Amino acid sequence: MAHYLEQRLKIRHLRVIDALEQHKSLLRASRALRVSQPALSRTLQEVEEIIGAEIFERHPRGVRPNATGKVLTATARKLLSTIRDLETELDRLSDGQQRTIRVGALPVAAHGLLPAVLANAGSRTANLSISVVEGRTDQMIPSLLSGEIDVIVGRLYPPGQSDGLERRVLYNEPISLVARSDHPLFAMPAISVAEVQRFSLVLPAVSTLMERDVREILRQIGLSTDAAVQSTSVGFMRELLLSGNFVSAVPRVLVAGDLARDMLRILPVPIPAAARPAGIIHRGNLGDAGKLLLAELEREVARLEESDIVELPLRD
Repeated sequence: MAHYLEQRLKIRHLRVIDALEQHKSLLRASRALRVSQPALSRTLQEVEEIIGAEIFERHPRGVRPNATGKVLTATARKLLSTIRDLETELDRLSDGQQRTIRVGALPVAAHGLLPAVLANAGSRTANLSISVVEGRTDQMIPSLLSGEIDVIVGRLYPPGQSDGLERRVLYNEPISLVARSDHPLFAMPAISVAEVQRFSLVLPAVSTLMERDVREILRQIGLSTDAAVQSTSVGFMRELLLSGNFVSAVPRVLVAGDLARDMLRILPVPIPAAARPAGIIHRGNLGDAGKLLLAELEREVARLEESDIVELPLRD
């Protein structure tokens, strides 16, 4: 039986509980917290002694929370989030009107949307301090739930289970075939799939889900990917497109800057329409910094929609 938790349970205990739930492994959790595995195991043992019960089940591939652990990990996550919010608020008070927001950006938004948002915001975000970390959805959701980041920007995928997070659709991410502006294909009177197939493809592998969407669209139009170059690096893929006769299939917003500068162009090959909603994910109500970021995102999305790079969602 657990007694006097408010006196005995420490923040370091909460951090270990949260890391174990997030990483599902003593080794990975210890690396994330930058402590030794024996030290983490001792802290876990302390928690279980305080609670008066085991909270994680051990299995060959790692650990998973039991019924007691699920209650405890959810509470630990909320408490850590509250502490981080308090830290942010104290920073804001000490810096006058300075506001801080921590943004988790999915690959497409990190490379194609956020740079333009920050570049075009100018003085409107003079009092906003933004930190950006790039990652995949499955990496970002635990960080958002734990309060390590404040908002996620990018493609919105249906959650595997209810997580209590708010999802707001701002735009749709259509996928198109793109090539450098002086690519030989643009000199042809008409561009068919057969003509595109004569050139090498370079395809994004920065996200499993995006790779799946791209390959499905190419399958539908009959474009073989057997000999395609795949890259997890957006910079490498972009260099191939700009310096060679490569063709790629990507969300247009991923290369929005190059399209705007006329370095890349969209090939006029019909692509099947597919819903690819994107926007923001956040916990509860947005704070002042979140509202400011949202306003800048909406302003940039409107500009991209005018350039036919993104599509605005239908509103009820």
